[in-house]
Amino acid sequence: MKRSLLTTGLTITALLLAASSALADSGATSPGGDTAPTPPVEDPSGGTSSGTPVPVVPGRPRLRLQKLSDATLKSGQHPTVIVRISRSKAKSARVKVAIARSGKKTLTVNAGRLTTNKSHSIKLPALTSGSYRITVSVYGSSAAQVVRGSALRLRVKARTDSQTPPPPSSSSGVFPVRGSWTFGGSGARFGAGRTGHTHEGQDIVGASGLPIVAPLAGEVRYVNYQAGGAGRYIVMRANNGWDMFFAHCQYASAAVREGERVKAGDRLCLLGSTGDSSGPHLHFELWPDGWRDKSGTRPIDPLPQLKKWAR
Repeated sequence: MKRSLLTTGLTITALLLAASSALADSGATSPGGDTAPTPPVEDPSGGTSSGTPVPVVPGRPRLRLQKLSDATLKSGQHPTVIVRISRSKAKSARVKVAIARSGKKTLTVNAGRLTTNKSHSIKLPALTSGSYRITVSVYGSSAAQVVRGSALRLRVKARTDSQTPPPPSSSSGVFPVRGSWTFGGSGARFGAGRTGHTHEGQDIVGASGLPIVAPLAGEVRYVNYQAGGAGRYIVMRANNGWDMFFAHCQYASAAVREGERVKAGDRLCLLGSTGDSSGPHLHFELWPDGWRDKSGTRPIDPLPQLKKWAR
């Protein structure tokens, strides 16, 4: 009897020891013991859930200005978007313009990198008649830094009359250069040979700094810059429908802004030699059907009209 009780006690003791060992191996809580430490949880991005803040990349761009130079155009004309961008710790930002029309595929124009804190004119492709939504997007250093402006509404009307407007009388305009000038030699004429093209205007040679004025009343369409060609230039549309192109203005001499109304004789800029120019002169072009508004438009020889204004 005593041997049987001893055997039973030894068996129970062995079972208790085995259970305690199993609990220790599994990391579970033993009666009256402490809880086993838990390893840190890995974050899906590769870090840990320790609460370390994610670093913020500086330089998020801001769209300070966006507008259309003309909210209503005729079919075949080129819309122009004027933008101004600011961005901390960056001197430029990448810009794209989306042109959307109901039922049509959205057209995206890559304007490239534009310098900050400066107004830029982005010339868009010529459009057919209809209603459009123009959206400007500015890109920072990451996908999270894309800034999109509100949609600009553009209406393009169908052309009803493509005839060249009649020329104004010789007494209705003024000569575009104030001061002493000459028409230059044969190379300054309309149609003179150039490398890869022909001369599309008439050069008026004068002293640097002479005022260049609007020959007729109208509206300024473009104030822009072309390093390898026209230099600082201005395009205005006269009230009779003509577009006039003034090239090689002095740096920082523009006295007008895009969309501004001018009267005949109002100063536009100063005569200079910017861009691809061998000396101070005004390169003047006359476009009866709009300055490059659609394929097939051409300038005409402005010399006969310039001579009328010079009287």
